Amino acid sequence: MVSNASHFQLLLIMSTIPKHGFKAEDILKENRTTKSNIEDIKNWLSFKRNIPRMSDEQIVIFLLACKNNLDETKITIENFFKYKSTSPEIFMNRDIDMKENKFTCTVTNIAVFPNRTEENYAIALGSLKDTSYYNFCIEPQIKRAFAIIDAYLYSNPPDGLIFIIDIKGVGIMHLTRIKLNALKVFFAYIQEALPIQLRQVHILNANYIFEKFLMISKPFMKKELYEMIITHSPGANMQEFFEKYIPASSMPSDYGGDLPSIEKLSEDTRKYLQSMKTFLEAEEKQIQLYKKD
Repeated sequence: MVSNASHFQLLLIMSTIPKHGFKAEDILKENRTTKSNIEDIKNWLSFKRNIPRMSDEQIVIFLLACKNNLDETKITIENFFKYKSTSPEIFMNRDIDMKENKFTCTVTNIAVFPNRTEENYAIALGSLKDTSYYNFCIEPQIKRAFAIIDAYLYSNPPDGLIFIIDIKGVGIMHLTRIKLNALKVFFAYIQEALPIQLRQVHILNANYIFEKFLMISKPFMKKELYEMIITHSPGANMQEFFEKYIPASSMPSDYGGDLPSIEKLSEDTRKYLQSMKTFLEAEEKQIQLYKKD
């Protein structure tokens, strides 16, 4: 018989496990991972008292992000909770309707596109909406970008992410708005803890400003990430881009594609993030249960 106190504690634990919009069984049926992989991670977690209880769906997401490499999956899960718990300025209070978070939407467009590549990669694009450097602050922008990634892993997790950054309108003064600690956390998280595999990074309208940004960022970047970056100069032939990287059917109309404008896609993404408020809050509660070794 379970006591009232124990029952309440169990309910409290269960309330901190984010509920996803897919089932682990769905991924097993697609042969994207195996039951033995899930059980291996669950067994490992049973000995990791510092890591909060996780759902099978969360475990599946990390397995997919690590191509079912069990050792890498365990390291990534550890880093996921570590970085999120030690950088609350980036990973907490992510409600898009909060004043600071809402303001980021007036400064930049960040969108996840409605369709994926043939390899089941999600595609996201970020660009400046307001080119005034004094309205740009990197921390809340990073917070919003990571919240969007978490929200889009809610259902039918992709097998990778292609991120496009259009730096048109970015000036030298924007670099003065970069906080090195936030940049350090950003690169550490995407290289060691991101629950989705980064496949390509495209920089549109790359110029000398981007070269200076790379100089600042390079100490935080591993060789693998650095070599993943593909730059496209201003006036680049988008037809070649469509043929070599991403088809026109999966790009916004602003860039010669068939999708709606980046501003419309960014607004759709904002609304989706708004609908994910409860899910993101549950994940934040889960993160708060993490204990350092």
